[in-house]
Amino acid sequence: MKRNYGMSNALAVRSFFFATAVWLALAGSGFAQLDRALEGHGGLAKWKSYGTVEFDLTWASAKGTKKDHQLFNLRSRDGLITSDAYSLGSSQGEVWIKPNPAALGGTPPRFYMWTPFYFFGMPFVFADPGAVLEPLGKKTFQEVEYDAVKVTFKKGTGDTPDDFYVAYISGSTGQLKLVSYVVTYPTIRKGKPIDELEMHAIVFNEWQEAGGLRVPKVAPFYVWKNENIEGEPLATLQFANVHFAEKTPDPSTFIKPSDAVVAPMQ
Repeated sequence: MKRNYGMSNALAVRSFFFATAVWLALAGSGFAQLDRALEGHGGLAKWKSYGTVEFDLTWASAKGTKKDHQLFNLRSRDGLITSDAYSLGSSQGEVWIKPNPAALGGTPPRFYMWTPFYFFGMPFVFADPGAVLEPLGKKTFQEVEYDAVKVTFKKGTGDTPDDFYVAYISGSTGQLKLVSYVVTYPTIRKGKPIDELEMHAIVFNEWQEAGGLRVPKVAPFYVWKNENIEGEPLATLQFANVHFAEKTPDPSTFIKPSDAVVAPMQ
């Protein structure tokens, strides 16, 4: 049977370009929504103009309260976290802790190293290399409508590239209201499929101005079910004494001390 390959190829080419155009339009929409959020919080250019951020963190939950000081190189994401009970740091991807991993009360050191910082850095961290944006249209939270953008990650991005987030962004101000998310860190995931993992949401109740940026001040997080928060907060993060600087910290700040131990990926 004679086949009209020319017609088939033409249709295939048109279908390909149509699908590509649709994908680009959707991706562009996601970037536009994120760009609105970035501008609503002071602008990505301002965030990228800084080489250092530091803040005091209080992480309060039913299991106890962590209070520490956190310092990060915003270019390399090397960091140093210090308290009376523990110190941990990261240098070129290696995470160390002293006196030992148990000092964090069961929280994996590599997980803790960047988790509070990542929440602090929203929405700016969603513009990091490896992040993939997908617009989800409008979503409602507590009777208010928001633009929703899903953030996933390319393979090989960070320790847990299977994590995903859904950001709720005010259409009028660009301010971030909440981010629902799933954590796939190995010791938390425990081998479960992603669709069996419990979802959480962090709600940004209070913001503060620092260095020309609007950054979190008080943010509780909850169990997230049926696109709504459930029950009392699992924990609350409070960020205080926030300071940005253009210069990056001295790299020696983050080097593992001789009496520290390397934190495994667990």
